[in-house]
Amino acid sequence: MSLIGNLTDTKLADVLRLFAAGKKTGRLTVSSEEDQTVLRFDKGSLVHAHGAGSNLQGEDAVLDVFGWKEGQLTFIPEEKAVRPNVNRSIDALIADGGARGDVFHRTNELIPTDRVVFQMAAGPAQGAPKFGVGGAEWRVLRMIDGVRDVREVTEAAGLPKADVALALLEATEAGLLERIEPQRELRVQTAGLFAKDAAEMDERVGGEWRKLHRFPRGVQRVEVKSAAGRTAFLVAHFKAGVGTSVHLPRGVVADLLAKEGDDVQVRPVG
Repeated sequence: MSLIGNLTDTKLADVLRLFAAGKKTGRLTVSSEEDQTVLRFDKGSLVHAHGAGSNLQGEDAVLDVFGWKEGQLTFIPEEKAVRPNVNRSIDALIADGGARGDVFHRTNELIPTDRVVFQMAAGPAQGAPKFGVGGAEWRVLRMIDGVRDVREVTEAAGLPKADVALALLEATEAGLLERIEPQRELRVQTAGLFAKDAAEMDERVGGEWRKLHRFPRGVQRVEVKSAAGRTAFLVAHFKAGVGTSVHLPRGVVADLLAKEGDDVQVRPVG
């Protein structure tokens, strides 16, 4: 393994051009404390890319790494057969990375999954970037309610996902929105045979949810989603000592295609 340098003093574009000119074959790894992206070369062509932390693949992984501010670059010469997932030339990738890489990376950091939720923030701080509200931006902003996740906002706004993500990024950086994490991963515990049709959770979860703008008086209903993709909407009850579990009626557990000890995603909806 050879250390090439750090992104603080070495430009990724220069390294890619050097590898292309030198017909390099091997694995270039770009590593930071939070993420790692592996770029594979075959005779100077970038043929495969994968982001280990972001799970981005192909040209998206290449575009994203152009937005990194720091990271160590190391190279291992090796010949390994991989199925190509990058088709564009080095020059085309460099041009795209220079034009869009920074915004693409910031967007991926803010919105790593479609399950991210936003609420209105306190307002722009002095010196915050300006945010122009046009028709598309307004269609996104009016869907922000502290409950809808990015997938649901995209569907409700009727806009391409990329446009929604950009609007969310710019509004957040301008201080109009803030990302919140209302969803909790809790472990299923089957309630008694005659339990009411409710989800019982620890009072600390309820306390955290009351801090959200949408639920200052507490959460009354929750959505429970299993790994099988099944969803149930239940009345929410809170008490001490439940910990990281959620107590569910037997019938609900069966409907979710879940079992005792499974993890489910729980979020407030009302």
